[in-house]
Amino acid sequence: MTVRLGVATGCNVNVPIASMLDVLADAGVRSVEVGTPPRHFDQWSAASVADVVCHLRRLRMEAVSIHAPFGGPSDLSDPRPERRHAAIGAAIVAASTLARLGGAHVIVHTTDVTRGGHDVEERLRYCVESLRIVAQAAAQMGVMLVVETPLPHLIGGHPDEFAWILSQLDDRVGVCIDTGHVSLGSGWDRFVEIAGRRLVHVHMNDNRGQFDDHLPPGDGVIDWRPIGESLKKIEFSGWAMLELAFAGIPAASDISRAVDRARNLLL
Repeated sequence: MTVRLGVATGCNVNVPIASMLDVLADAGVRSVEVGTPPRHFDQWSAASVADVVCHLRRLRMEAVSIHAPFGGPSDLSDPRPERRHAAIGAAIVAASTLARLGGAHVIVHTTDVTRGGHDVEERLRYCVESLRIVAQAAAQMGVMLVVETPLPHLIGGHPDEFAWILSQLDDRVGVCIDTGHVSLGSGWDRFVEIAGRRLVHVHMNDNRGQFDDHLPPGDGVIDWRPIGESLKKIEFSGWAMLELAFAGIPAASDISRAVDRARNLLL
């Protein structure tokens, strides 16, 4: 097994990406997943993208992946055409940005709405239609669309729903399993089984068992032993990105501690 570790830049979505890249570089991180919250990084701005390209080059870092915008007006399952098309457009812009940064994986959410009050089957159908469009556009840009496992209370977060979504997509579409999300629902093993050989990306974070806390691995209640063992069993050779949340700008020591802990727990 060859797990490559990196860190998502959105450790605080209100901190500009340049500041976070500096902290990550000081922590010895060389591979990152680029976040796209508006106050963190404006993927729509050519100047902002160019600045990040230069910043990465100066710090000798690589952008492995990008997390496409999600939630609110960026829901790929929205039955309103104008909202859904806007979400598709945002995901395609993320793919274009990643291609400019030289990365590989465009991480997307299936949906960001709960089952209550929604037509679940309709939402799933629209989600698949949207993902097909984004996948084709991403492939044309030389990057891979990677679908993330949702939180269990969201549409698409039940294993059967997620399995159906994947069954409707081209085999070249990858899967990202979020350890925090699946630990709050049906569990890691079921989603590894569903993902199969599509598993190319892992979001590593811990929680206290009730909410998606985005804690450093080992600071919560997740049992990491079976996760590491199962990745070894399938000879996983993809990326594990620490997706953490801090109240302020984290210290470099906080990041390096989290990376060291993740490496020890997985390897």
